[in-house]
Amino acid sequence: MLINEFPFKAVLWDMDGTLIDSEPIWISEEREIMESLGASWSEEDALYCIGGPVGRVDAYMRSKLPISKQSEFGEFEITKILHSKMVERFKQAVPFAPGAKELIEEMKKQAIPMALVTASTRAIMEGALTSIGKHYFKTTISDNDVERSKPDPQGYQLAANRIGVPIEDCLIIEDSITGATAAIASGAYLLGVTHSGPLPMDEKVCHVENLIDLELSGIVELFQPLLVKN
Repeated sequence: MLINEFPFKAVLWDMDGTLIDSEPIWISEEREIMESLGASWSEEDALYCIGGPVGRVDAYMRSKLPISKQSEFGEFEITKILHSKMVERFKQAVPFAPGAKELIEEMKKQAIPMALVTASTRAIMEGALTSIGKHYFKTTISDNDVERSKPDPQGYQLAANRIGVPIEDCLIIEDSITGATAAIASGAYLLGVTHSGPLPMDEKVCHVENLIDLELSGIVELFQPLLVKN
């Protein structure tokens, strides 16, 4: 399709779980840390932490420690260990999420401005970009770049501002409840990827189960009824 047929002026990508298949890595590292401290780490625990933000994850991980160890770790000490391990893992290699590489390559070919907006730290984001490449994005926003991380919309609004387009004309791609909440609050359109579970709905939202075989023409087809309405 031609760029002038694509209805959005920019696409703002979430990172973990949406662009990169990092959630299994997060879960593995979280479980290894927690088990080393005498705590269990279930699938439900991992799902609760998907999408951050770091303050919530840190508080939750400390709350799961045995009572005898809870006083040993101050605020952000556990997530500091976790983030250090994740930076090294991401630098080694992190795969694209299924379908994401093909879709972002098509967007790049059509010269659609893109940003990466993550609730992860800049160190973690830069580690991931070492694997997947920085060349896709006009700007990147991490937890370190905002006062309020997701579910606050500040990161997405900042990305749109840096690119120079109204947030109302942007498409956000997200896969977590936290991120989807931020996207809806920002005023952008949202493509929610529901592979990890149900996501919020709103008048500017469409859902897909995953990005496999999804092309720009398919995105246009999904959103056409909403664009006409709005």
